[in-house]
Amino acid sequence: MALLNGLMLQVPMHPHLADHEPHGLHMHYAPPSSRLPDRFRATTLMNLAELIVEHGLTRTGVCAADGCDRVYADTSRAGRRRFCSESCANRTNVAAFRARRRS
Repeated sequence: MALLNGLMLQVPMHPHLADHEPHGLHMHYAPPSSRLPDRFRATTLMNLAELIVEHGLTRTGVCAADGCDRVYADTSRAGRRRFCSESCANRTNVAAFRARRRS
């Protein structure tokens, strides 16, 4: 939480509503005059903060697949996600199945 708060302090933020096609009414988090990287950074930080507020800090993680370091947000009902994608989950499960068959 402290890391996220510190990052949000480093980015110029000016949350405001915008209404333009084709997106309709939505939020912008950086001032309109901001550089594109700062706009992306502000939006990413705010969305991550909303995820943590809604689902808690324990609902984020690093993929459990060997060789994968991607992070994920677990928004499932059960909160038992371990992998960043179906591909990593399938690859891990197939490797475990093959290892069991060999022994």
